[in-house]
Amino acid sequence: VHDSDRKKMESLQALHPTKIEILPEIRDICTLKTDVIFTMLPNCASVVETVDHLLHNDEYIAVLKNERFDNQLTVVDCSTISPIISRDLHKKIRDGQSHGLGRCEMLDAPVSGGVKGAANGTLTFMVGGNASTLSHVEDLLLCMGDNVIHCGDDGKGTVAKLCTNLALASQMMGICEAMNLGNGLGIDPTILAGVMNSSTAKCWSSEVCNPDPIVAAGVGGPASLDYEGGFDIDLMVKDADLAVGAGAACDVS
Repeated sequence: VHDSDRKKMESLQALHPTKIEILPEIRDICTLKTDVIFTMLPNCASVVETVDHLLHNDEYIAVLKNERFDNQLTVVDCSTISPIISRDLHKKIRDGQSHGLGRCEMLDAPVSGGVKGAANGTLTFMVGGNASTLSHVEDLLLCMGDNVIHCGDDGKGTVAKLCTNLALASQMMGICEAMNLGNGLGIDPTILAGVMNSSTAKCWSSEVCNPDPIVAAGVGGPASLDYEGGFDIDLMVKDADLAVGAGAACDVS
């Protein structure tokens, strides 16, 4: 595993000391004998930079050629990025065959389920790319989640993710404002949440990840933990911006 934050890598390794190997630098991937690489990064630029590192790492490409993998490389990108950039990366990775590799494939496979889903291994993977490539790595995805949905060809997993997060952002803002209004008007937040979850307002943000600390305590939501372990607001803003940009690019009005 490689991450720019070494403390995060060390924390993960402490949980699984016999299974996790820390790679101090991306280029150190050449020390591994693997033909499947997972990436999960915070923005488009980081994903593009990482793919470029992989495709221009002569030592790693030599490992792929010399080992037992039929010269195949599969990159599974679980980041939430622009569908346009994702499609470009699919092509760039397939063009990696020009480096002498027999076959290079990519899947865009962003996830839903949040920090809790990641910790519990119950993520949903929204996958774009070739169905045959998905069958090659599906067992690995099911080690981390319990639902794998093939959304279509290149970039369609990212499309599904952006649409999902756009809906979630709108939903969460509405629930935050409603719970805040209820607090200001003096209603018990557990009663208000109970009404919402028994009516047309019911949604993930009201039931599973309610922003009120008292309500969240009943389900173990991030709000009950001083908002630790939730989805970062900056990332949600980034995803909303990506959704707006994708809509503009295809003239969605």
